[in-house]
Amino acid sequence: MKKMRFLFFIGFILMLVNFSACNKLENATTSASKLMVDIITGTDLTGSAGSTTIFSDVVIKGGIFNDSAEATVRAVLLDPYGGALPNTFYQTIIIDRIQIEYSRSDGLSEQGKDVPYAFSQDVNVSIDIDSVVSFSFVLVQHTAKLEPPLLNLRYALEVLKMEAKITFYGKDVGGRRIAPVTGSVSVWFADFADEE
Repeated sequence: MKKMRFLFFIGFILMLVNFSACNKLENATTSASKLMVDIITGTDLTGSAGSTTIFSDVVIKGGIFNDSAEATVRAVLLDPYGGALPNTFYQTIIIDRIQIEYSRSDGLSEQGKDVPYAFSQDVNVSIDIDSVVSFSFVLVQHTAKLEPPLLNLRYALEVLKMEAKITFYGKDVGGRRIAPVTGSVSVWFADFADEE
């Protein structure tokens, strides 16, 4: 009887250890699908696309414009069975919202004073499992260039570097929310010289 209790106790302990070792991602979603960010790019100083460091001109020939970036993302299965089950249409991911937040390396973080206000935008991007999709989104709103700290850069010989954290939210076609996934990119703000 003591041996039986001991074996039951050992089995119970092993079960607890197994459950505590579950992947945190699995605890954050009920979907079998997962989103991965491959790369986020924008424009360089010459205005050419594809740069992993983005330059944002706060004034271009007297005008103020949004700055866009491009994200390349992929959809994969969160598959504990090693691919034993076939993919279904219901595992397709739909990205429906993007959140943008800014930070600075000097620790200053007050929105509307030290960094632009965080904002979100609704999108509708569908990604099949094992597929890769690239799409553009607004990284810097033109309204942010009319408020501090970006407004303070107009006609100033100053460059302000920030990190933009981009969080992608979505769901699978079955309606289950996927775990949010985050990417980041450096953005250099200034009143860069315009081409003549």
